[in-house]
Amino acid sequence: MTQPAGAPLIHVDQLSKRYGDRTVMSGVSFDVGTCEIVSIVGPSGCGKTTLLRCVAGLTPPSGGAVSIAGHVVTEPPEGVGVVFQHFGLFPWKTVSGNVAYGLTVRGMPRRETEPRVRELIGMVGLEGFEHAYPHQLSGGMQQRAGLARALAIEPRLLLMDEPFASLDAQTRDLLQLEMLRILDQRPTATIFVTHSIDEAVLMGDRVVILTASRALCTTSLTSGYPGPEGGRPWTATGSGSSAITCGRSS
Repeated sequence: MTQPAGAPLIHVDQLSKRYGDRTVMSGVSFDVGTCEIVSIVGPSGCGKTTLLRCVAGLTPPSGGAVSIAGHVVTEPPEGVGVVFQHFGLFPWKTVSGNVAYGLTVRGMPRRETEPRVRELIGMVGLEGFEHAYPHQLSGGMQQRAGLARALAIEPRLLLMDEPFASLDAQTRDLLQLEMLRILDQRPTATIFVTHSIDEAVLMGDRVVILTASRALCTTSLTSGYPGPEGGRPWTATGSGSSAITCGRSS
């Protein structure tokens, strides 16, 4: 996929999804830049996971479209990594086997797979657990393995569906900062779904708020994570019936 110069990598245009008479989301629009993290936040049942599935090509929208590098998504596209809330590891594979899975499926030779797997396992802090199985790992360690597996294919787009929601508070705080550190080392366009406003502000360069009714976003927010300039200032930039974007001010 080739991307026009200056164009966003992801373009979500008036996306809607209905199941029978029930409308899950309607009129959602936003862009994601090549190395940008966009958080999606909203209450349970507002369509966050459905939105992510539409972007991933796993669920067809009822209206509107998702484009990646100018190509409309009609099926799961290449170069998209997904990190699930419940880890999604293969229980019969070791940490190394799980991390290597995507590379093996693509036919990468073992001599190339092994050093990349070692590098990623080190990056997520799982050295010494290469031969452990998921049931031998804590929840936080399983999520680290899931992240390494998603990053192994060097994705253009990383989709994260409430990846820390099932973890205890201390582990969640640690992995949030670890995730930001990793994405600082390997900048990747990322859509991060969460139900926590605090987490959305911490993780995202911009925040898209999904709501069930018309609302306005007027609060200035500041990220607690120290970026290159010591923090990320936020101001409201729009409103709508189902999606409002809070963007980092220039």
